[in-house]
Amino acid sequence: MPGVLCRVAAVLVAAAALAGCGITDSDALPAGQPVQGGLTEKSRQLLRIYFVTQEGTWPVSRPAADGNRLQQAMDALLAGPTAGERARGLITQLPPSTQPVRATTTRGRVELRLPWQVWNLRPVAVSQLVCTAAAADTGDDPVVEVVEPAMDQPWRVRCDENGSAVPADQGAFS
Repeated sequence: MPGVLCRVAAVLVAAAALAGCGITDSDALPAGQPVQGGLTEKSRQLLRIYFVTQEGTWPVSRPAADGNRLQQAMDALLAGPTAGERARGLITQLPPSTQPVRATTTRGRVELRLPWQVWNLRPVAVSQLVCTAAAADTGDDPVVEVVEPAMDQPWRVRCDENGSAVPADQGAFS
């Protein structure tokens, strides 16, 4: 008899498990608007500007007007972080300048004409310039040629996946 009771108990436990957990079926409920994000048509209307945190460079998005996106990005970079961005701890390591950074692009190559000598800049400031220029270019992984005052040969660099300027021949990604 104990064997029969054990089998009956096992059948009752199995039946209870198969009956479900007590949650009844419901009709479909509205979930709201779909998730938005990633690359969209609207993201082409944004500039990516690189500022600095304690951990290194950090990109922020800014609205872009019609026209030369690359020069807009350089001008926004030189203007520095907004009050809201500063409140989040973002700063710039670029020195003040009365002259602009001139930026042009041609077939996967970006040229930056600086008002400063590179050796006067901190490495993170160079990364700010290079990564902002690379992000504003529409090509994949552009080479950025940094031209200093009174110099004939540009520095050929790229922005790597960490937001740092690296020599162009290192095969970095932006």
